[in-house]
Amino acid sequence: MCVGVRPLLLHVKPVNVEEWLVHRLSESLSEVFSLKVVVSRDLSLSRVLEFYDEEREQVRADLLLDALSSRAPPLCLVLIDADAYVAGLNFVFGVARAGWGGLVFLTRLRQEFYGLPPNEEILAARVVKEAIHELGHALGLGHCRTPRCVMRFSNSILDVDSKTPYFCPRCRRELELLHPGLLKF
Repeated sequence: MCVGVRPLLLHVKPVNVEEWLVHRLSESLSEVFSLKVVVSRDLSLSRVLEFYDEEREQVRADLLLDALSSRAPPLCLVLIDADAYVAGLNFVFGVARAGWGGLVFLTRLRQEFYGLPPNEEILAARVVKEAIHELGHALGLGHCRTPRCVMRFSNSILDVDSKTPYFCPRCRRELELLHPGLLKF
C-alpha cells in the first residue's frame, strides 16, 4: 500500500469468531474509516494451528503474520479466537505489518480469561479498540504516548480498557497526511 493512496477495501477474515462480533466490528470500522469492509471466511483454523506452540498453548503471532501477509490482499484484518505471543513477550493482543494489515487475538480480550462472567459489550469494545490499533500500524502509525489514544501500547487488559477507540489529534493528523480522506471524523 503506497503512502498517499487510500485503500478502498478492508478484508476482515474471522477465524472461529462469533458472527455477532464480526458484524459489530465491521459496523464500527465502517464508522471510522472511509472504506468498504468485506468479510471473508477463507482462512481456516487449521492454517492458524500450523503456528500453534503446544508447549505454550499459544499461536506464534509473528510467524503467522509472516505467512499470511505474503499472500492475503492489503488491507487485511484477521480476527482469531486464540491466545498468541511473539518472541520476547508473554502474549500479544495483536500484531500488524505496515502496508498489509494485522491480526487480533480474542482470548485475552474476553472477561472469562480473567475469571469473570462473559460480557459481550466489554468484549466488543476491546476488539474494536485493538482492531483500530492494528489497522493504525498497518496504515503507517507507530505507538503513541497520549494516554487515551487508540494507538497507545497495551501491556495489559487494563491498558486496553483505559484507552478510547479514537486517534488522538496528532495521530489523526499523521494518518490524514499518510492517507488523505481515510478517516471519517
